[in-house]
Amino acid sequence: MNATKFVVLLIFVGVVCANVGARQLDEVSQKTRFGISIPETVTTNGIDAERIVSTGTSSYNTEYTNSNANGGASGPSSSSSGSFNKYAYGYVTAEGPNARADSSSYTYGSAGSNAAAGPKTAKGNAYAYGDAGGYASGSTDNP
Repeated sequence: MNATKFVVLLIFVGVVCANVGARQLDEVSQKTRFGISIPETVTTNGIDAERIVSTGTSSYNTEYTNSNANGGASGPSSSSSGSFNKYAYGYVTAEGPNARADSSSYTYGSAGSNAAAGPKTAKGNAYAYGDAGGYASGSTDNP
């Protein structure tokens, strides 16, 4: 497997993981989700036992690319660079009558470019930067 195919495969796996990690949580009933109906409190031998449900997901993706070219003898030259970073997190917890949901997302971007030319001088430069973030949290109690 050459380097290009390997990089494409890594990017594909990262995108799939990011999509799976960032998917929305579906609200489903306890009976639908587990295939059974469990009362909120179950008494066994005089001991109260409440149901506990936990789940979590996370994802991380990073990409980087770089390119260079030159013509030598103080002639044309060029350079390019890039970077990207993604993160996603999700969690659901239900303990007894309490429920909790957390979500987080973050993304980062960066770019760059340079150029140069021959004897009478020509130059160029460019750069870009991006940043994003997000968080959501929730909690509930049954009446």
